[in-house]
Amino acid sequence: MKILVWDLPTRLFHWLLAASFAVAYLSAEEANWLAVHVFAGYLMLGLLGFRLVWGFVGGRYARFSSFHFSLREGLGYLKQVFAGTAQRHLGHNPAGSWAVYLLLGLALLAGLSGLVTLAGQEGQGPLAEWVPYGSAKAFKEVHEALVNAMLAMVILHLAGVALESWRHRENLARAMLTGSKEGTPEAAASAKRSFSALLLLAAVAAGGLWYFGSAAVAAREQAAGYKIMRSIDPRETPLRITETPYWKGKHRPIAASVWRSAKVGTRANCVACHQNAEQGIFVASAIPREVAARVSLR
Repeated sequence: MKILVWDLPTRLFHWLLAASFAVAYLSAEEANWLAVHVFAGYLMLGLLGFRLVWGFVGGRYARFSSFHFSLREGLGYLKQVFAGTAQRHLGHNPAGSWAVYLLLGLALLAGLSGLVTLAGQEGQGPLAEWVPYGSAKAFKEVHEALVNAMLAMVILHLAGVALESWRHRENLARAMLTGSKEGTPEAAASAKRSFSALLLLAAVAAGGLWYFGSAAVAAREQAAGYKIMRSIDPRETPLRITETPYWKGKHRPIAASVWRSAKVGTRANCVACHQNAEQGIFVASAIPREVAARVSLR
C-alpha cells in the first residue's frame, strides 16, 4: 500500500533548493543578472537554515537520525549495488545519505563563499564591512570550484536516483513529488508537524525577500562609490574616476577599439554603457545585455 515517506516541507525544500541552484548557476555569467544570482544564493542559504532545523524536528524520514550511516556502510552499500544485492530503503539508503550530506555541505560552503565574493567584488551583502577590497578574486575562484563540485554531486545524485528507480522498479523522482512510496502502515511518516514547518519555511522566504530588497536598494545607491573609495590609496587623491585602481581593474577587459568607437569616444563617457550614470549608479546589472556582451564585462 502507499504510505507517506517524504512530508510536504521536505519535498518543498528539495525542489526549491534544486530550483534556486539552477537559477544561481544559469545566471552566474551575465553581469546584468547579478541581482537574480544573488537572490537565488540568499534563498539557498535560507533553505539550508530551514533544513538544518527540520533535520532535528521534522518527520521520520526527514530527520538526520534516520539516515545516519557510517562511511563504511555507505561504501558497503555501493558494493552491494554493483553486486546486485543491495536492499531497498524507504528513506535515504546509506550511499544516498552521504550524497545528501555532501550536497548540503557544498551548498552551504558555496553560499558562504558567494557572500564573501559579493562583499569583496561588489561591496554588497552582510559581509561588505569586513571583507577587504582585492580579496574577491581568490574567493571567487573558490566559490566557482565549490559550485562546480556541487554540480558534479547533483549529476551523481540524479544518476543514483535513476539507477535505484530501475533496480527497485519504483519512480523515486515521482515519490519526491507525491511523498508516497510502497510500504507497511507502521513505517509511514507522520505529517503532524507539516503546518508549523510550512510557516517556518514561509518565514525564511519572507525574510530573504525583505533582506534582499532592502539590501539591493542600498547597494544600488552606495556600491560604486564604496568600491572606488576603497581602492584609493589614502595618501593619493586622483583627479578623475578613470585614474582609480578599481576603475582600471574593472574596465581592463574592454578592448581599445570599444573606447575609440563612435558611441563611446572617451573613457569619461560613462553613460554610454551605464544608462543610470547620471544618478550616480554604476552597478553591472544595469548595463544592457548587448553592451555587456560586446565589451566582455562580467
